[in-house]
Amino acid sequence: MPITPATTARPGVLLIDDQPIIGEAVRRMLVGERDLDYHYCSDPREALAAAADVRPTVILLDLVMPDIDGLELVRRFRAEARFHDVPIIVLSTKEEPAVKAEAFHLGANDYIVKLPDRLELLARVRHHSRGYIAMVERNQAFAALRVSREALANDLATAARYV
Repeated sequence: MPITPATTARPGVLLIDDQPIIGEAVRRMLVGERDLDYHYCSDPREALAAAADVRPTVILLDLVMPDIDGLELVRRFRAEARFHDVPIIVLSTKEEPAVKAEAFHLGANDYIVKLPDRLELLARVRHHSRGYIAMVERNQAFAALRVSREALANDLATAARYV
């Protein structure tokens, strides 16, 4: 089951990058945006736990990190049902087409060479967050419809027994 965002009113961004200076640079790009919550994780070993706590609508993920690289984290996020559909934007200094292709093959939704222009980052974060929130809301509506149909079928079956 996909992880439900903390709130559908405020998209949440989780940056996973071992360089605090990048964390601060991205924070400054997003700080004035009242419709976005920003969270930062500097230790890739804690990335999944941080995502579970934050429940982001988009994950920004560095590729080159110690212990666990970004491609391995993409694999791990996509292997867990609760994170399977959360958009991942790879944020990396690597511009090689083969690296980009591998990131997409493993399940990344987007790839940005860091540090991007502020307007581009905001546009991509908002675009992916809106899509994810819409998908979660659609899935919740379908689940509610399924429950309603089951209850109606039970009520009809009960009524049919009395008739």
